[in-house]
Amino acid sequence: MLICGVFLAATLNPHSGYSAPDEMSQRPSPPKPGTRAPDSCGSQVISRFVGADAEPAVRKAVATAVGHERIRWIKPGTVITQDFQENRLNVILDQTGQILTMRCG
Repeated sequence: MLICGVFLAATLNPHSGYSAPDEMSQRPSPPKPGTRAPDSCGSQVISRFVGADAEPAVRKAVATAVGHERIRWIKPGTVITQDFQENRLNVILDQTGQILTMRCG
């Protein structure tokens, strides 16, 4: 009987850690495959940097061109968060630090 009481108290406790779906934080989802999202991070403006070495002067030029500092420089093996932020620029580098591509996220 004591076990049932403890279980009942835990399940009825409004602070037990359960959140209703409408109370959960909402994250923006990435665009669906095949659709083109607006260029909210500036990736289309800086396509001329593809193939350049990501040295400090180039990194500064990229930040100046896009007009913000929300940039992730991602080398192979870099651990990154999976949260999607449409106004953040991801610059994908190869092993040598050369810019391969860019995308919002």
